[in-house]
Amino acid sequence: MKKFKSVLWSILILIIIAGWIGSGYLTKSEVVIEKTNPTEKINFNVEYIVSNTQNFVDTIKVIAKTEALSVIELRSQTDGVIKKIHNNKGDEVNKGDVICEIEKNDREEILNSAKANFYDAQIKYNSKLKLVEQDFISKNSLISEKTNLEKTRAELKKAELQIDYLKTTSPLTAIIDDIPHQEGELLSKGDICAILVNHDPIVVSGNVSEKNISKFKVGMPTRVSFIDGSQRNGEVTYISNIAEPATRSFTIEVTVKNNRNIIRVGTTAEIFVEKEMKNIHLIPSSILSLSDNGIIGIKIIKNDNTVDFIPVDISNLNNDGAYISNLPQSIKVITAGQDYVIPGEKVTGTLDTKSYYD
Repeated sequence: MKKFKSVLWSILILIIIAGWIGSGYLTKSEVVIEKTNPTEKINFNVEYIVSNTQNFVDTIKVIAKTEALSVIELRSQTDGVIKKIHNNKGDEVNKGDVICEIEKNDREEILNSAKANFYDAQIKYNSKLKLVEQDFISKNSLISEKTNLEKTRAELKKAELQIDYLKTTSPLTAIIDDIPHQEGELLSKGDICAILVNHDPIVVSGNVSEKNISKFKVGMPTRVSFIDGSQRNGEVTYISNIAEPATRSFTIEVTVKNNRNIIRVGTTAEIFVEKEMKNIHLIPSSILSLSDNGIIGIKIIKNDNTVDFIPVDISNLNNDGAYISNLPQSIKVITAGQDYVIPGEKVTGTLDTKSYYD
C-alpha cells in the first residue's frame, strides 16, 4: 500500500512539471529588449559663473612705525666748564642756534698772543722779501721767515677755532630730545652737548612681503594713517634691495611732512598704496586649480561646451578673491566639478547662482 502511494505521488509531480514547461509554448508573450549604444557617453554636470573684466583699485596696507629723519648727537669740540645751556629738552632750535657755551678761561689771551705773533712774522717776512727783490740778500734767507710765518698762521687759526668751539651750535632745525649735562659741569672734547631729533619731514617705515614688493616704486604717492586717526599724504623715498632673512620682507620708507612736529616718533602707523588694475577678473580663490605641471590656473567652458585650462597671472589675492589678468573679456568659469573634468572633455554646464562676493 505504501509503495502504491509513492508511485502515485511521483506521477502527480511529473504531470505538474510537464504542465509548467508546456505553458511557455502555449502562452504567446513578447519580451521587448531595449537596445543601447555602448559607445554613448553621458556628459558630466558642472556649475559655472560668467565672469567679465572690470577695473579695480588694488590697495596694499603695510603696518609701519614713525621714525625721525635723523638723530644727531651734538658733541663738544673742546674741553671746559659749561658756562651756559641756552635751551631745554623739547625746545625747537634753528640752524646756528647756540645750545651749549663753555667758559673762555685764557683762550682770549691765547688768541691775542697768536695774532701778535702772526703780525710780527708777517712784517719780518715782508721786509726780507723787499730786500730779496732788490737783490740785497739771497732768496734762501727767506726760508726761515716763511716757515715762521706759516707756523704763526697755523697757531692763529687754532686759537680762533678754540674760541669758536666754545659755543656748540645746532647744524639744522630740530627738536632737542636730551641734554645730558648741566651748567657748571666739565665737558670734555667729544662729550655730548645735546641730542637733536629732526622729524620734519617724518619717516614712516614698514616691511613689505616679497610677493608685493614689486608693486612699490621710489617716488610713488602713498596715504598714511596714524594712531590718532589722522591721515596724510606721503611719498616712497626708500626701498631696501635686500630682504630680511627671517621674514623674507623688504623695508620701505615713506616721507611725510610734519609741520609743527605734531606726529611723534615711534608711534604706530599704516601705509596705504593704491594702484589701479584694468581689465581684471575677480575670481573666487577656492576655484583655482593646479595643472599636472603645478601651474596655477582656472578651468572654463568653451563655446563648444568643452573644458579648457587657462594659466593665470594673479595680480592680487585677498578676502574678496583672486584678481586675475591676461584672460578674455568674458568667460564661463567652472565653480563646481572642476576637479573631476579634464581639458577637452565635454560637459553640461549649469549657471551657478551662489553669491561669492558678499
